[in-house]
Amino acid sequence: MRVTNRLMADTVLNSLYRNTQQLLKLQEMVSTEKRINRPSDDPIGMGKILDYRKILSSIDQYNTNITRGKTQIDLTESCLEAIDELVLEARRIAVEQSAGELESRPTAAQEVKNIYDQILQLANTKLGDTYILSGHQTDTAPFSRDADYNATYHGDDGDKRIIVGDNLDVKVNVTGEDALRSGVDVFDVFRDLINGLENPDAAAGTAQIAAQITPLSNGLDQIKTVRAEAASTFTQLETTENQLANFKLNIEDMLSDTEDVDMAQAIVELQIQQTAYETSLATAAEILQRSLMDFLR
Repeated sequence: MRVTNRLMADTVLNSLYRNTQQLLKLQEMVSTEKRINRPSDDPIGMGKILDYRKILSSIDQYNTNITRGKTQIDLTESCLEAIDELVLEARRIAVEQSAGELESRPTAAQEVKNIYDQILQLANTKLGDTYILSGHQTDTAPFSRDADYNATYHGDDGDKRIIVGDNLDVKVNVTGEDALRSGVDVFDVFRDLINGLENPDAAAGTAQIAAQITPLSNGLDQIKTVRAEAASTFTQLETTENQLANFKLNIEDMLSDTEDVDMAQAIVELQIQQTAYETSLATAAEILQRSLMDFLR
């Protein structure tokens, strides 16, 4: 086959074009520190990268859910702990007043009323714009009372669940029904205690006061049971959070192995390609110059 000047020039230009493309690719890899910058660089590798990124995005969402869940449980625990202490104080008053100390009953009655209202306020605690003990009725204060200290629950028994993994969700809320009315209606016990303390019939009042001691003890047990369940859920969330942290590190390592470039190797290859490009450029200039001279002759 006859090798013409045109053929030689085309061959040199094609070689120069390939060297330029490879040089640009290596420059991009070094600047981005990524081996794969677009699907055409490695279609199979890009598929893995997209899968890894999807998993990392899911992990981040799980962690966000866990953080919110822990905040809800932590605030609920603080409220229930305070309520627990107030119920314990009311029980102490009931025990003392069941001994028949008539002269201090008006003061004790007012103290129990104050405790009642403090418990009501705590039960209506909000996290942001939502009531934490209302179940699904988060826009509604769970409890209210009338002038006779009859409490009404306005929430429901709905569970607030968060997703913390594939096909795994966890209940993170406590309802007012669970904590204060499921077995013993704490507010009803307080109402009856107030009525006993204010009963003008001293003997009947004493019996009425004494009758509330056991329900108050049961109410304390009820609250402690709910608190224990919440604490168990909190521990579960912390364990899951730690597991997700380890899993995330593994996925990030796998993503890095697939996507990131070996910088030392890339720099060496860039230098080699730069030399090859400069050589091709010099060769192309010389051949094209000769071809032009031949044409002019």
